[in-house]
Amino acid sequence: MKKYNKQEMLDEFSEFVQIEPVVPSKGIDDTITKMVARDLSPPPWKVYSKFSLIHVFSGLLTLIICPQFGTGLGRHNEFLHAIHTLTTPTVFYLFCGLFFVVLGAGVSGFVLNRAEIRTVGDYKFIFFAVYSVLAYFMLVTLGTEVFVLSSLAWILGAFLGNTLGFETVIRLRRATIGD
Repeated sequence: MKKYNKQEMLDEFSEFVQIEPVVPSKGIDDTITKMVARDLSPPPWKVYSKFSLIHVFSGLLTLIICPQFGTGLGRHNEFLHAIHTLTTPTVFYLFCGLFFVVLGAGVSGFVLNRAEIRTVGDYKFIFFAVYSVLAYFMLVTLGTEVFVLSSLAWILGAFLGNTLGFETVIRLRRATIGD
């Protein structure tokens, strides 16, 4: 790369300012405008699909640790069994729901770009609630026995995990990289 001295930079800038402006054709102008509009306002269905995929994938990853299905690392984990026996079922299910979704919420807050986060907007709480209820019913349906009344705390834990995970990462992003 060539180094410029101050006079050469001023001369080059003067030439740039004096050049006649080039106006793009109507077709190019329209195409660029549409691209910018699409980037600034992505379709909600695409954003929520991406949001959902991240949540489902990370939820499946957390099941590796969960002893409910008898798979992976959680099959006979003494620590998890100790937590289960030392806490009330309501507190345990609250923690379980929070743990199940916090990874997906955090990853979503990191992966979604600024326009996608803006598209999610205030409806994220509805998404969190619906996802929490659907995930709960899937776990109850596919999992082992649960005590339905106390396990309903799982939904609250999942909602809190989604909200805390997503909002924490979003705020950290804004504070560190000004996103």
